[in-house]
Amino acid sequence: MSVLAIRDWPIIRRFFSDGQKGKSNDFKTVLEDWGRNPKYKQYALNVCISRIANTISLCDFQTYVNGKKEQGDNWWLFNYEPNKNQNKTDFIFDLIYQMIFNYEDGALVIQSKEGNLIVATDFIVEKYSFEQNIYKNITLPGGYQLKRSLKEEDVLHFKLNNGKVKEIIDSVYEDYGKLINGTIRNYNRGNAIKLKLMIGTAFEQFKTKMVENPDGTISTEYDEILDEIFTERFKAIFSDKDSLTPMEEGLSLDKIEAAPGNTKSGAVTTRDITSTFEDILNMTADAMGIPRGIIKGDVADNEGLNNKYIDDAIRPIAGILQFEINRKLYRKELVLKGTKMKIQTNVIYTHDPVAFANAAEAYLRIGVYSPNDILLKLGEEPIDQDWANEYYVTKNYQNAKEAEKEIKAAVDKLLGFINLKGGE
Repeated sequence: MSVLAIRDWPIIRRFFSDGQKGKSNDFKTVLEDWGRNPKYKQYALNVCISRIANTISLCDFQTYVNGKKEQGDNWWLFNYEPNKNQNKTDFIFDLIYQMIFNYEDGALVIQSKEGNLIVATDFIVEKYSFEQNIYKNITLPGGYQLKRSLKEEDVLHFKLNNGKVKEIIDSVYEDYGKLINGTIRNYNRGNAIKLKLMIGTAFEQFKTKMVENPDGTISTEYDEILDEIFTERFKAIFSDKDSLTPMEEGLSLDKIEAAPGNTKSGAVTTRDITSTFEDILNMTADAMGIPRGIIKGDVADNEGLNNKYIDDAIRPIAGILQFEINRKLYRKELVLKGTKMKIQTNVIYTHDPVAFANAAEAYLRIGVYSPNDILLKLGEEPIDQDWANEYYVTKNYQNAKEAEKEIKAAVDKLLGFINLKGGE
């Protein structure tokens, strides 16, 4: 039987009707809509983006002037208030979101006359080889359209160079999106109530009784009764309340047994749905360099997972931010003189004083960190004392300058002793 013949059935025609006379949906539309649900991809991406953005927000955006660490306007912008409407965390989330979702062109940040940093929601870039790129049709939050075009040197342009992110967004989900929707349909179908209406010969007599419909068409009482059963009487059967449904002579109901599911008992569960979605989440995390244990919240080998997460997912993005900020905001002349920004990722997992104690002692003993540097790594406030900003060496934690004086005095004493022996 052809598809058109099936659609000519009164019950099937009513099922596909949208309630308006003369209008009905078709099979093509229903089949095209199946599998086009991007919410699972969106959720998986948002989970990964939130994890990365939250971690980047923990980084310390340090600013240096002539090689000396100082806290000025740029330090305040990137650590506290990028613009009047956002704090650091909100700004970083928008930035990472645009970098990942707008993977072809990346994220665009412009600086207003007041010095505010704003992430554009949309823009068009014209790329050149030997001239600066031109950015046009720049749209800012709130729908504000920037009237002028900007050159490459006037903007901060952050772009991921990871082709796997594009692959996971475009290619993998094309198949998995349909697969997970199909799994949900199978679950719903396996757990739905299924009944069959058995029509006996006693009911066939209604085919001979003709009925004129309000729209002028002619149907049989046989069709009218069946339509009324499917559209009205079965509502009580499929509700969660007790019901009693009358049936004409020659009609009876029987249950259709569901096919065995994915468990030993034959029950259909949500396990297939969860497993399929976990595949999408895992592959999205893989593309962004996030260990699967981090996404799932596993605590086993937590230190190893954290180190891999920082190295594979966070440091590369921090490097993209740092290089672009330095070459655009500070430029070559200042960077060569030591005036620059450095994004410290090593402060992310040093918040536990006990775990950081041994490393802190070693760093202090060999003169890598001053006491105040260690306090800052731990998220504590520095001490307003000169000695806390100095660096120490040797096992006795002696001041480097004092050690230098003692060494010089010892050398002078040794030379004096040698000269005295020579005089004898």
